[in-house]
Amino acid sequence: MDSRSASTMIATLGGQPQVVTFALDALLERGEPIAEVVVIHFAPYDPRTRYALERLDREFPNDFYAYARRSIRLRRIVLRDHQGPLVDITSEQTAEAVRSHIMEILRLEKAQGRPLHVVLAGGRRILALMLFLTAIVYLDYSDHLWHLYTPRSFLELARDGQRMHARPEDGVRLIEVPFPHWGADFPGFRQLSSIQLQQALWTPADLERCRQVWQRLTPAQRRVLYWIAHNERPQQVAERLGITLKTVDSHLDAIKDTCRELWGIPPDHSISYHNLREWFRPALSFLTLEGTPD
Repeated sequence: MDSRSASTMIATLGGQPQVVTFALDALLERGEPIAEVVVIHFAPYDPRTRYALERLDREFPNDFYAYARRSIRLRRIVLRDHQGPLVDITSEQTAEAVRSHIMEILRLEKAQGRPLHVVLAGGRRILALMLFLTAIVYLDYSDHLWHLYTPRSFLELARDGQRMHARPEDGVRLIEVPFPHWGADFPGFRQLSSIQLQQALWTPADLERCRQVWQRLTPAQRRVLYWIAHNERPQQVAERLGITLKTVDSHLDAIKDTCRELWGIPPDHSISYHNLREWFRPALSFLTLEGTPD
C-alpha cells in the first residue's frame, strides 16, 4: 500500500464480471491504494447475474485479490426497496427506490472518510446515470468518477468473464469523467438532498411513529422539536423562541421521554437532540400540517 490514504472503488454489476476487475486492475496500475471494492447489483435471481457474482467471488478469496496478490475486500450490495431485494427496474416506483438506495450507499461510503473511485460501468445503463447524478451531490474533490473503455475487438473475447484481466496491448483503460461538485461547493444542496433521501427511505410506519409522538406533545414542545428538526442547536432555538436554554432542555427531555414511551426505547438508552433531528426531519413536511409553530 502506498503512502496515500486507502480508497474504495464502487461499481455496478450486471452479467459482465470482468468490468469490475478491469477497472480495479487499471486503478492499481495507476498506484491507487484500493482497500475495498463495493459492487452494487440487483438480486441474483437472473442466472447471468448469479454467475457474474460467483466469478467475482473466485477473484477475491478471503478478502484477498489473488491477481494482484494484495488484501482487498469485495463487498456486495443488493439493490432493494421497502419490500426487499429488487430484480430489475420495472416501474417509476422501482426506479425511485434504486435512486434512493444508491444515494444512501454513496452517503454512507463517504462517511467512512476514504476517497472514492466510482466506475460508471456494468449493469443497466440507468444505474450509471443514477451513479453520476448521485456523485454530483456526494462526491468531493478527493473522489474520482471513471468511464471504462474496452475496445470492441477485445469486448467479445472478454464477454461473460472469459477474460477477467486485460494485457496492456488489449487497450482497456479508464477515462476520468469530469463532473460538477455541487454538493462540495454548495453544502446546502447536499443537505437538501439528504433530507429528500431520508423522506424517500421512510415507510408509512416510520411516519406514523413520528405522528404519534407529535400528537402527544404540547404546543411549546412542538415548537422546540420543529426548530431542532430544522437543524438548529438548542441555544439557537432558545434565542429564536425567546426562552431560556434550560427551558429548551426541559422540553427536549419531555420529547425524549415520549419517544421512549411510545417507541419502547429502554430508559437507559441515551437520546441526544441530534437523534431527534434525524428522526423527525424527514417527517416535517407532514407533521407541520397538523400545527405549524408560530
